[in-house]
Amino acid sequence: MEIKKPYRNAIWRRSLFNIAQFFALVFFCTICVSARAQSWEREWANLIEAAKREGSLVMSAPAGSVWRTQLTKFQTAYPTIKLDITAIAGRDYWARVEKEREAGQFLWDLRIGGLDTIAYRLKTKGYAAELRSQLLLPEVTDEENWRGGLDGLFLDVEHKYFAAFCMYDSPFGYYNSKLVAPSEITTMEDLLKPSLKGKMSLQDPRGGAGLVNMGVAYRRLGEQYVQQLVAEQIATVTNDPRQQLEWALSGRYPVALGLPSAILVDYQNRGVSLELEKITGLKEWTAGVCSAQMISNAPHPNAAKLFVNWLLTRNVQTELTAAVQLNSRRTDVPPGAPDRIVPEDQMSEYVGDQNEEAMQYQEKVLPL
Repeated sequence: MEIKKPYRNAIWRRSLFNIAQFFALVFFCTICVSARAQSWEREWANLIEAAKREGSLVMSAPAGSVWRTQLTKFQTAYPTIKLDITAIAGRDYWARVEKEREAGQFLWDLRIGGLDTIAYRLKTKGYAAELRSQLLLPEVTDEENWRGGLDGLFLDVEHKYFAAFCMYDSPFGYYNSKLVAPSEITTMEDLLKPSLKGKMSLQDPRGGAGLVNMGVAYRRLGEQYVQQLVAEQIATVTNDPRQQLEWALSGRYPVALGLPSAILVDYQNRGVSLELEKITGLKEWTAGVCSAQMISNAPHPNAAKLFVNWLLTRNVQTELTAAVQLNSRRTDVPPGAPDRIVPEDQMSEYVGDQNEEAMQYQEKVLPL
């Protein structure tokens, strides 16, 4: 059937109109994307200038020369901002902040370190600043760049305070394989054997790695197990990871529970041979000391915001996690510890040892 000329013209005009609408929409979207890009770029440039005017950043960080070397690269990137780093364990850091606040002192900007019940308790008292709203760079705010998205990046129930940028399988401890046969420790229950009594050391269970690990043991194996382990099997408690490692290597206490991985990396980088075997069996994943915690009423808030965004970029995460031999939560960063990857298809079998849900078990451990 022949289409009459007026109808052909109407169809042609309608097609032209639709094409014009399409190109107008494309142009509008391009303008919006460009405006958003210019917006964050302007905000980023303004942030750098504001941080430079503050000229300083006071933070707590994990112990060990490797961590210090990696974190001080921030000062290389922004040389006009003086970086003041102090290595303090979490149980000591938050207690110190609390006493300083009572005296009206606001001295800290930021902490990089592990989380335990003390940190969460003080978060509810207003000591922690919201961090999620401080994320600015598109590569940092992109959900697809993080395992579990941005919600997965944060360990607190609000998903906005404590950003844990690492995720890896965590052993319960280590033992000297020269002095303790691998056949002697094949399950968590083996730690209760009479033959191991008096051969164990434990990181101070009132906070930090010691409390975190005992919280998972309580959750998985129950109160009686923790009571028996602490009261009957463990010979000594220490808050010095270096001392604990040296005890394990010398054979004084060949089994080291709650020993932080950072001290192992530090010794390995100095050429020390570590013939230690992992104690596994709890299916526990951790962020270790890889958590960024911004402090409320900080003296240098812009420098802290700049640091956090810098820290969470792909390039920095790649260098940092390779150096400390841990696995970043960024999906575009190669694992720094391939043997400690938490398989995606086994996530339901694992429990996190530092997320806020785990704190109820740590609270039960503390009185023990």
